Amino acid sequence: MSDILRVLIIEDSALDAKVLVGLLQNGGYEIDSERVETAPEFSDAIQRRPWDIILADYNLPEFNGPEALLLLQKSERDIPFIVISGGIGEDLAVQIMKSGAHDYLMKGNLARLVPAVAREVREARERTMRREAESALHAANEQMRIAHEIQQRLFPKEAPKLEGFDIAGLTQSADETGGDYFDYISMPNGCLGLVVGDVTGHGIGPALLMAETRAYLRILASHSNDVGHILTEANRVLCEDIDEERYVTMLFVMLDPAARTMCFASAGHPPGFWLDAEGKSKPDLRRTGIPLGLRPDTEYAASDSLTLEAGDLLALMSDGVEESLSAEDELFGKDRILKIFRDGQGGAAEKIVAALHDAGHAHLAADIQPDDYTTIVLQVV
Repeated sequence: MSDILRVLIIEDSALDAKVLVGLLQNGGYEIDSERVETAPEFSDAIQRRPWDIILADYNLPEFNGPEALLLLQKSERDIPFIVISGGIGEDLAVQIMKSGAHDYLMKGNLARLVPAVAREVREARERTMRREAESALHAANEQMRIAHEIQQRLFPKEAPKLEGFDIAGLTQSADETGGDYFDYISMPNGCLGLVVGDVTGHGIGPALLMAETRAYLRILASHSNDVGHILTEANRVLCEDIDEERYVTMLFVMLDPAARTMCFASAGHPPGFWLDAEGKSKPDLRRTGIPLGLRPDTEYAASDSLTLEAGDLLALMSDGVEESLSAEDELFGKDRILKIFRDGQGGAAEKIVAALHDAGHAHLAADIQPDDYTTIVLQVV
């Protein structure tokens, strides 16, 4: 075996202790041992250094096995404890095993010593590995919980109230933390930015990148109404921070409530839907450039100013709902999305968003959401 085995021996006979060490050495172990005879010596030994196993005589002049077992349990150390006695009754042997000893051997029959020690050391190490894994999992879950709480605070608590407009937004993450992003951003001259973004991947990394992107956009949009310039500058700074495996798609719409117009820029994001009062499709808000974070020199241009009319419905979405798969591997698809918008058009924007996400969940093959769902709906009243 050639393992170094750290053995604490509770034994008043140096010869008996030597016999135990010899048997273990013959079994292939390299032994690092210490012999103790009293409770203070035992307590000092288990506090002073780690042990792989404890071999304890049942009766000593000033100490005994049950007392040692109780001291070990109070120390909360997980060390296998094997009782080795010259001869105690079966009742005492059963009693100490019920109290927590891992095995019991007779000094006159130590053939089982090496396999018993090997078994208990192996199981103790497995328990340690299991505890470490559970501790690591708990720590990771706690980190994810905290990240989830922080991320939820970054999403808008409520939609802005604008005369002549009904606005609602919602994000539902596939994991504890997601890579989707939506926001309402106050812009100069009373304009409002409506933003939906999608960072590649899920988990803490994309969530942090989403938070960074949000911060850049809010700073840039507070000083400019040029959505193309905003995406251009955001892309430039993000390219310095994003590795090759990450990028951000984004659709940024600037709404001018007073003029009842909008313009947009899209960094590789799925098209936004635009319906008139009769539910007929107007031109989609299509991509105007590649995703953010790929090339620092990319220039994004804003669309022309587009007039919004009474009854219009505008929807900005990530691709989560559209790409949801049924048990038959059928995509939820654009047609189902448009039907939900048309059926809900004229009702509350909040209900339309909820109906869309509910339909996406109902379409899934199992009760497992594979991607984030994020939607903003704006209706012109």
